[in-house]
Amino acid sequence: MAVRFGIDTGGTFTDLIGIDEETGALIVAKTPSTPGRPVDAIVNAIALSEIAAPAIETISIGTTVATNALLQRTGATVIFITTAGFEDVPYIQRMNRKHHFSLKWTKPQPLVERRNCLGVAERIDFHGQTLIPLTDAALEDLSVRIAARIADYPAGDTAIAVCLLFSYVNPAHELRLREFLEERFPGVPVSLSHQVAPIWREYERGSTVIADGYVKPIMQRYIEDAFAAFTKIGLSIPWSLMKSNGGKTPADAAEAEPVKFLLSGLAGGIIAGQYFGQLAGAAHGNLVTLDMGGTSCDVGLVRDGKISHSTNFEIEWGLPVATPTIDLTTIGAGGGSIAWIDKGGLLRVGPQSAGADPGPVCYGTGGEEVTVTDANLILGRLNSDYFLGGTIALSMARAEAVLDALGGRLGLGRMETAQAVVDIANENMANAIRVLSIDRGLDPREYTLVAFGGAGPLHAADIAAKMGMTRVIVPVYPGLTSAFGALIAEPKISQVWSKHFRSDAIDARTVGEHFAEMVAAAIAQLRREGYEGEPEIERSISMRYWGQNYEQDVLMAAGEVTPELLEQTLDAFHRLHEQFYGYSIAHEIIELIRFNVTVSGHTGTVTLPAMVSNGRRPAGRPSGERAVYFQEHGQINTPIYRREELPAAFTAAGPLIVEEISSTTVVHPGQRLEVGSAGVMTITL
Repeated sequence: MAVRFGIDTGGTFTDLIGIDEETGALIVAKTPSTPGRPVDAIVNAIALSEIAAPAIETISIGTTVATNALLQRTGATVIFITTAGFEDVPYIQRMNRKHHFSLKWTKPQPLVERRNCLGVAERIDFHGQTLIPLTDAALEDLSVRIAARIADYPAGDTAIAVCLLFSYVNPAHELRLREFLEERFPGVPVSLSHQVAPIWREYERGSTVIADGYVKPIMQRYIEDAFAAFTKIGLSIPWSLMKSNGGKTPADAAEAEPVKFLLSGLAGGIIAGQYFGQLAGAAHGNLVTLDMGGTSCDVGLVRDGKISHSTNFEIEWGLPVATPTIDLTTIGAGGGSIAWIDKGGLLRVGPQSAGADPGPVCYGTGGEEVTVTDANLILGRLNSDYFLGGTIALSMARAEAVLDALGGRLGLGRMETAQAVVDIANENMANAIRVLSIDRGLDPREYTLVAFGGAGPLHAADIAAKMGMTRVIVPVYPGLTSAFGALIAEPKISQVWSKHFRSDAIDARTVGEHFAEMVAAAIAQLRREGYEGEPEIERSISMRYWGQNYEQDVLMAAGEVTPELLEQTLDAFHRLHEQFYGYSIAHEIIELIRFNVTVSGHTGTVTLPAMVSNGRRPAGRPSGERAVYFQEHGQINTPIYRREELPAAFTAAGPLIVEEISSTTVVHPGQRLEVGSAGVMTITL
């Protein structure tokens, strides 16, 4: 037996899914997360899998450790070092505002205190020439000030982040600073901006390196704890962590730049969504992924078979992290999202959540406010005796009481109130899809919705109908889809070169040489991480019209960089600009700002085993029926199926509900369900 594991450590549960490479059999486990020590839940999940340590070949983990440290503000104390005179950059930020007309709006709080923003006498210009050298005297003066700051905080709770002007052009001063600081302050991690974000715009670069320093100590402790825990249970295998760009990297290499793991826990879902979309034969490879859990909903985009990426991720509004990430939108819409009435008397849902503690009212664990889960229970969509496979009994009476109270304030009956709660949650998620599609000139009707997470399949058909989509795909084990994404993730290295060119004076030879250097560096890093195969190479250029402030990333075709290939890429920018903004300027000068390379390794394809019904009833027979409320139809006696009892090629017309341990799928009247050979379900609207 040779087993590969993918693990996703969420806020409520830690999910494991593995595949036996000899038989193709899947192994699954789900256990409560242990936020105080996340590694314990991973060890518990491995134990639940009942796979002996010698049989485990590799483990790939998606973690929210860095994400949670940022969101909960529990990271390290950062000492920020920058060019003298620019100490206020983290606080000045940008001139844009989240609420344009609010007189009380305040800027987001940076991850560094103002007193810890220190300047050092040095200056490099935009050509990379030294204007003010970094002297020994300047270093000694800086050392005294840093020592005074570090003395104010507990040992092991500080990190240093360095962002000098134009270091992405000439990093000599940043490199000298690191050498000096590591010698003078051993044990204090140092992050350099030209390494984590070698880009133009000092605020975005500074914000990114501050975030890197903020999470570095906690990520180092997490990785050390994991190595120790694995050794204790007899595991001495290589293991990897998911990166924000959708790739994976050996855990011991992750300590260097932890800011690149902020979306580690979210990336797996989109990777798996892409896989299941291809498996189900989604036309043109155009997919929208919808990962709805207990607290939030993550929406991602796959276009022409490729996952969309971005360098515009924000920790919260106004605090950017300019590293390559999978492009997604996250909103506060989950099963635990709370329904409430605003000052104008309108019903709202989220972003506040009951979470796992106290949880929805129907859990009977102390929740007092109506949640989306309570509404779904009232509508008959959830089975009170089979929630999470029957491990949690839901109280219909408690849900009825709070829905009646909310409905009384709105002047609505119980069912109408529950339907209103679900409708608003669905509209919030549909709006998130609009942000990634319509707002960018894309037609969601040309896309297939891939729904997963504990609550995703429950709402997917409704959301697809709102967006004019005609097809919904529900993966196998939808509650463990992110773990499956970690299982199938492949190594991926991203490189960036910031250099300004004009389209009327571009040097194809220089661009080609630098692209070749970037590809060689990325491949060398893949080799150091243990990958020996033939990599896949993707190149893009960030462009904008002369005078614009922000860029669009344009893919460049494979081949030698020639004037003709550059001209083709410039033409592609015009088309992309037309798609996004509704116009293009054919003869306008284009600025080429940033050159991007992504090199990916292929580690083998995972093939899911053929679906075999293993239920107690004849294959495809319902386990029963219950009254389910459907808007415009009222209550209908609806057949209920157990997913493990549905054979391949099973098909049925809605309304129907499919229950399984990790999720529930709702098929509405007029829709049709079909089960594929590997168990992937497709709903046709």
